[in-house]
Amino acid sequence: MDSKYFLARQYSLIKIVADNNILDLDFYLRDILESSEYQINYLDDININNKALKDCEILLVRSTIKVNKPLLENTNVKFIGSATAGINHIDINYLDSHNIKWDYAPGCNSSAVTHYVLAVIAELIEKNKLDYDAKIGIIGYGNIGKKVWYYLNALGFNIFINDPLINDPNFVDIKTILKCDLVSLHVPFTEAGKYKTHNLIDKNELALLNNKILINTSRGGIVNEIALIKQDNVSYIADVWENEPSPSKSIINKAYIATPHIAGYSKEGKVNGSKMIAIAVTNYLETFKNKNPFLFKNPADKKTLNSSFAKAIIDPIPLYLFKDTFNVNLISKEMKYAIRRKIDKKNIANIFIKMRKNYPLRSDFDSINNIPIK
Repeated sequence: MDSKYFLARQYSLIKIVADNNILDLDFYLRDILESSEYQINYLDDININNKALKDCEILLVRSTIKVNKPLLENTNVKFIGSATAGINHIDINYLDSHNIKWDYAPGCNSSAVTHYVLAVIAELIEKNKLDYDAKIGIIGYGNIGKKVWYYLNALGFNIFINDPLINDPNFVDIKTILKCDLVSLHVPFTEAGKYKTHNLIDKNELALLNNKILINTSRGGIVNEIALIKQDNVSYIADVWENEPSPSKSIINKAYIATPHIAGYSKEGKVNGSKMIAIAVTNYLETFKNKNPFLFKNPADKKTLNSSFAKAIIDPIPLYLFKDTFNVNLISKEMKYAIRRKIDKKNIANIFIKMRKNYPLRSDFDSINNIPIK
């Protein structure tokens, strides 16, 4: 930004519109900006529209907002911050072509999603659908995939990893992954490029998963749901769906465990997202003074095990603890009961949104048990 911008800034408020469900956002913004410097308008996501953004410079959202041309055209928005680990709700091409800066919170909820996956595996073992000799395949070795591997390795599982974006001689091809007893997806949603993930698990892949288990905590559209419905012998466990917040009743009913996109919902995950977006606002305004006001470390930087977790490799963490602190089966039963009633698409959306909004925040497993990964 040039000096004229900052000269103008001295005489005008920074106008911000923010989703009012971004946890403690105002608290973290106050640590960065003087209250006299900005004016923030908190809105429900359904009220964040083009008209509401006419005079706004900064927009802070969650994944419930589609950030695109209809939302932003003819507004004053210059910066988008999303308190989310993913960005498939943001039209990046539109933002870049209109010189609108943007940032997000990669890795913010990685512990929460890991907790979900391990709670699911604990449930499967308790129900005798899986055992400790099972081969587990992980597709995607990013913020979440790494943590899932750390815990499963500590528990003694036989794990295979696939990630075509990482050159690692220990990784395997996707056909090897699909031979595993359970496959867990941890990839972003992409529709173009050499390694696009849209329909990554399609008809042919599903045929190779016959009598096996598939967990999807990534995004709807990575698994071809139409093809999956026709595949009788795949145990599907999902937290994400095509056409959210109006998922197909057929796919919900087919799923062994179905939850309303809450795998990443934890107190720590939301706080991490809020902190990271507050820092992003600071960076956008170019007032960052080489000092992190939160002494906060980006969860995306957590790559190695510390000594407290390494002990678990010798003395494995009881798997039931993951389930006891997060009962995914109970949530699934509530969702299936709600969706199975004779309701139309609009009411399915209302139920889905209400379940997400009213879901009580839990604590991350590594927070509860003081087992940090750094």
